[in-house]
Amino acid sequence: MRRIMLLIALVVGMLLIAGCGSKNSTATTGVLNPAERLWAKIVPPAGAATDYGIPLSFANTQRFIDWYNTVALSPAQAKVRENALSPLVAPCCDEYPMSTCCCKCNLSQSVWGLSAHLIRDEGYSADQVRSAALQWLHFIRPDYYVARALKDEGRYLARYGVSTASSCFANQCDLPFYRKTGFRYIGGCGGMNALIPMKANT
Repeated sequence: MRRIMLLIALVVGMLLIAGCGSKNSTATTGVLNPAERLWAKIVPPAGAATDYGIPLSFANTQRFIDWYNTVALSPAQAKVRENALSPLVAPCCDEYPMSTCCCKCNLSQSVWGLSAHLIRDEGYSADQVRSAALQWLHFIRPDYYVARALKDEGRYLARYGVSTASSCFANQCDLPFYRKTGFRYIGGCGGMNALIPMKANT
């Protein structure tokens, strides 16, 4: 029994050392670790251009939410929105499609508002709306998409401080879209009523 316990302790220690090495790979070797590589590849930076002419910024969130509350769609336009967003998962609760989410959180309202504006005011097709919505989602909830990409590669997510766990069912609805605490990224819904602002990268 003692030998087994020592073996387990040795394995855990080796994993921790390997994890620390991967976290600090950029500083020590100049090589991006898998999470950093994916982040650079799939997460658009603040200020990145969009097809609809509004550069990416967390400051856009309230405008998009306001559009959700003011832009009315006809039945045909609502169908375009449904076709655009149904294939996408809601990153705050990916048991649901982005067309419905599980509730009217600020994350979902921002996506719905942007989509409504693009459909009614810009005449976007479902494919164009889906592309715009996905770009916005990768920007405001990058931790989820990096986690999913790492998971697809078979990586151990806790090593990189990200998770695909639902924000909605972890009492994280009233947290900013994402924030870093130590080495861990915690994703939220941006609030259920007043928008919870981001404190960085705006």
